[in-house]
Formats: sequence, C-alpha cells, structure tokens
Amino acid sequence: MKKILISLSVVLFSLMLALPASAAMIEVGENVFSNQNVLDDAYILAGNANVKGDIFGDLYIGGGSVVIDGNIHEDLVVGAGMVTVSGDVFGDLRVIGGKVTVYGNIGDDLIIASGQVDLGKNSVVSGSVLAGTGILTLDGVVKEDVRGGMGMLFLNGEVGRDVIVTVEDQFVIDEAAKIGGNLKYSALLESNVPVGVVKGKIAFNKFQRDSVLQNLTYLFLVHKVFSLISALLIVLLLVIFMPKILIRSAEITKANIPKAFGVGLLAMIGGLIVPLILMFSVIGIPLGLITFAGLMILMYLAKIFAASWAASYLMNFKKKLSKWKLFFVISLALFAYYLVSLVPYVGLLAEVVLFLIGAGSLVLLKLEYLKMMKVKKLI
Repeated sequence: MKKILISLSVVLFSLMLALPASAAMIEVGENVFSNQNVLDDAYILAGNANVKGDIFGDLYIGGGSVVIDGNIHEDLVVGAGMVTVSGDVFGDLRVIGGKVTVYGNIGDDLIIASGQVDLGKNSVVSGSVLAGTGILTLDGVVKEDVRGGMGMLFLNGEVGRDVIVTVEDQFVIDEAAKIGGNLKYSALLESNVPVGVVKGKIAFNKFQRDSVLQNLTYLFLVHKVFSLISALLIVLLLVIFMPKILIRSAEITKANIPKAFGVGLLAMIGGLIVPLILMFSVIGIPLGLITFAGLMILMYLAKIFAASWAASYLMNFKKKLSKWKLFFVISLALFAYYLVSLVPYVGLLAEVVLFLIGAGSLVLLKLEYLKMMKVKKLI
C-alpha cells in the first residue's frame, strides 16, 4: 500500500507541474520553506511545508505536514495529514486533514473535516465553526455558531450563538465555558451541562449506537486509489481544455440543487430502462448498446461534476480563475468525495446524493448547450 501511495504522490506532483504557470507563487517539492511575502495567491504542494511569510491573496496548500506561521489575508485552503496554523487568517479556513491545530485567529468561518481538531485558548473565530471530526477541542472563542458531527467534543471556550452538534461518544462542557445561544445536541448519553453556561435553551436527543463494520480490504483500497488517479487525470484534461464547462456546470447546479438532483435521478432511471426496451428488438440492439455506453460515461463523469459543484463553495467561480487554482480546488473536493464514500452507510447515502446531483449537472449543461445551438439555428 505504501508503494501505491508513493506512486499517487508522484502522479499528483506531475499533474500539478503540467498546469500552466500564473503570476501567483507556485511551489512543489519534498520540503518547501517559504519566508517571502506574496502579493498574489499562492499554491504549495509538498511533503513538508512551512509558510512564514504573509500571503496577501488566497493560499492553497497540500502535503504531509503543513505549518502556517505567516498571516493569510484572504482564504486558506489546506489538505494535509498534520496541520498547524499559528498565523492569522483574515478570510475562511477550510481544512481536510488528519490532525489540525489552530493557534491563530480566523476572520470568517472555520470549515473542517479531520480526525482531530484543537482550537487554541487565545484563538478567535469571527464566524462559525462547521466541523466533521473525530475529536474537537474548543478552547478559544467562536463568535457565531458551532455545528457538525464528531466523535468527542470538549467545549472549554466561548461560543457567541448556538451549538448544534451530533456527538457519537463523549461531550464534555467545562464550567468556564459559555454558550450565548441555544444548545441542541444528539448523543448516546446526556452531558452534564454546568449551570449558567448556556444562555438559551438546552435540547438533548438520545440516539442508539449501531454495530457497524465495514470491510476495507486491500483490493478495495487499491481500487479507490486508482479510481481517484483516473478521475484526477480527467479533471486535469477538462481544466486545461474545457474549464468553462466545469465552471458553468457548477453555476447551473448552485442555482437549483433540487432540480439537478431530480434530473440526475431521471437520467439514471431512463438510462437503465431505455436500453432494456431497445434490446427487445434486433434493430434496437445497437441503439440500446450505445445508450448503455452513454450511461456508463455519464456515471463516471458525474462524480467529477459533483466535485466541481462542491468546489464552487470553496472558491468563488465568478472571479477570474487560473487553471491551476481551478484544478487544485476541484481536486480537493474530489478527494473529499472519495473519503466520504468510505464511511459506512452514511457515506454511501452521501455518495449517491452527490452522484445524482453531478449527473443532473451534466445533463442540464448539455440541455443548455442544445438550447443555445437551437437559438443560433445550428440544429
């Protein structure tokens, strides 16, 4: 498995290098140390990365170990095994990581999917914390809401508004903690909430733990790894040659998510029924095979367009984007898609929903293209 992961890293490095250069700072290497101030956006991919200089645009960074000591004047987007943020982030901090420690201040929201997250005692999040984590420890201040699901939650700091969470194991609230709004939580056991900590109402919902086992075999993981590599190669080609298609599909989906889901569901049903009907006649067999092949292509591309839609929430697609930035953020979303698919039951449901939204996005894009051609009298 180690060799496979190393191969994946080499492929990803190659993909990054293949993208066209821009005015922004781009660093790729085994160890990247940056102490320079960057006036534009910055992109870093490294085994170990340490950023000490200030970034006056966005910073997109991925690696094994990432340390941010400088200040990020816009958004910080990270995908790494170990993440330490000591500097201030003036915009959002969005992280997919193993262990994440935040000592600096966050100007807007902290959006995070991680195994363990620690918010330092002197840290202030001016927006909300949206988290999906194994262990979340909040020692600092969150001025708005705390929402999400986690294995364990340790609340020692201050939350300005509501805390709405699902906790699978342990929920501990310190006597010095403060919640300015309501506390709504679902857990196996009711937590001991000290008197005076919660300013609003307290609502507890007890749920039962299901015995869940998932067989993540070696071959299953190998399949997922190579499937991700293949998907990234397709993303790379689309970003280089047809970036507007990805951007437009994301815009269409964001405008009407339920419609995209419904169209995707109808496309899947129709794509299965129509070939079967055509197969009943000798003349219809070729058309049935062609239709079925088209369905297979749609099914493979759907996750890529779902990732493009999800990436539009990480980055404003209405701005003028470099191909490097577009590839990087869609790749992060695609990686998250594959991680979600590994979660038992809930992951399968989420994967199906995202898949149908992606399929609907692709179909709606095609319909818009046909409508445009008809207006221009090209068909």
